Amino acid sequence: MKKILLSLSLMFFITGFSQVVLADYPDKAIRIIVPYKAGGGTDTIARGFVGAFSKAAGVDVVVTNVNGGAGSKGVIQVMKAKPDGDTLILTGSTDMIGLSTFRKMPFKSIGSLDPVGGIYTTPTYVLAHKDRGYTSLEEVIKKSKANPGKLTAGIGGKFGAHDVLANAINGYKNAGFRIIAYDGGASLKKATIANEVDICIIHSPVLLNEVKAGLLNVIGTGGSLAKITYPPIRGTKTLREIGIPADVGVTRGVWAPKGTSKDVIKKLEKFIEQAANSAEFKKFGNNFGFAPKYYTSSQFLDLLNLEQGVYTDIKGKFMSK
Repeated sequence: MKKILLSLSLMFFITGFSQVVLADYPDKAIRIIVPYKAGGGTDTIARGFVGAFSKAAGVDVVVTNVNGGAGSKGVIQVMKAKPDGDTLILTGSTDMIGLSTFRKMPFKSIGSLDPVGGIYTTPTYVLAHKDRGYTSLEEVIKKSKANPGKLTAGIGGKFGAHDVLANAINGYKNAGFRIIAYDGGASLKKATIANEVDICIIHSPVLLNEVKAGLLNVIGTGGSLAKITYPPIRGTKTLREIGIPADVGVTRGVWAPKGTSKDVIKKLEKFIEQAANSAEFKKFGNNFGFAPKYYTSSQFLDLLNLEQGVYTDIKGKFMSK
């Protein structure tokens, strides 16, 4: 009888202690890992977001860049982190999906981490330096088909949305672009500004300031640009409008290590919703190029499943060899 009472007392103590810990969360700084170099689109969005996130959570939120393996190094680090809500990852939906779809990885795009919420959606678009003289994607495709392997398409890394869009263009149009993968958006930005590639495939609205300045032209897009804050490019033809049946874009979102408690996830979801809908982040988004778009954890998971289907289809048609 004494053993039973002791066991019950211990159980109530542990349960009560856990509830206190959850009630106090967060009680120290939250670290958000961005799995790319500083200066790229995902890093820029993360740094535009953490101020509002910190205010909502009531603790400091620190961005840590963990570059390597096309983003996989940062993902694996978060997978191995303690599932207490103190270490999270902010990256692109299609970046996560691409890694596990096209490479053998120690994780799956859906199921290896717990999605907490999406914060920012944009289509992937195609740019060209003004000195190239290109004004439409159709024009460049025609030139590349006539000179297979000569024209270059720069992408921010293998296996993500950039790579999928490049292969969709080559596959559906037999375009013949030579695809050059850089180690992240920051490196691709530099190469594009320096006019080192014929076309640049990157997530909008990265490099929008250079577009506004007349240095770069937007010549195509993986999805509608109707809601971008720069009116002159809102009518850019989508892939579908030029005969490529694909929609390619990205939603930046937040994941937690698998096994994070539902109570902590619920708190994080609340903080992310407040931050994503805050005046501060909306101001950032409008200045960057698009208004933020918030997704709950379940909506974010639905989006991931939808995008997984698109990537599996493209892989089967053009990237399986």
